[in-house]
Amino acid sequence: MRATGYGMYPQDIAALLAAAGEAAIVLTYADHRAFADVSLDRFASVNSTRLDWQRAEVLEHSEEFDGDGLREMGRRHGGEGELVVVFWGNHAVPSVALEAEVVAAHAEMVVGSCYECWLYFTDSRVLIEFQDGEGFVAARVPN
Repeated sequence: MRATGYGMYPQDIAALLAAAGEAAIVLTYADHRAFADVSLDRFASVNSTRLDWQRAEVLEHSEEFDGDGLREMGRRHGGEGELVVVFWGNHAVPSVALEAEVVAAHAEMVVGSCYECWLYFTDSRVLIEFQDGEGFVAARVPN
């Protein structure tokens, strides 16, 4: 297996992992790729770190960029008990899977852990992009 650099720095999300406890699943590289294939990789990118929303069914834009903004957007577009995969802007930080309620409870830690991240709601097939200082975009994942 070739070295990917994936997941070398779980300490960058240590506070979130400690707060979520056993509710947090740290994804292997294979799991990360499998979830990315059905979510992030369905979108084109702009400037390598932003998603191109032009051909997507955008559900909502929000100029908020804090935990409350994420919590409210997640409640509007995700379901109770739904699995949410959090992809970080830094590939060296491992992706994690949490239930939507856990993401809501620790939303401040999610946005406080990074400058950018993407949250994939697996049942509703909604992807939320977070860019620090710019807010959130929620869109339906294209088929």
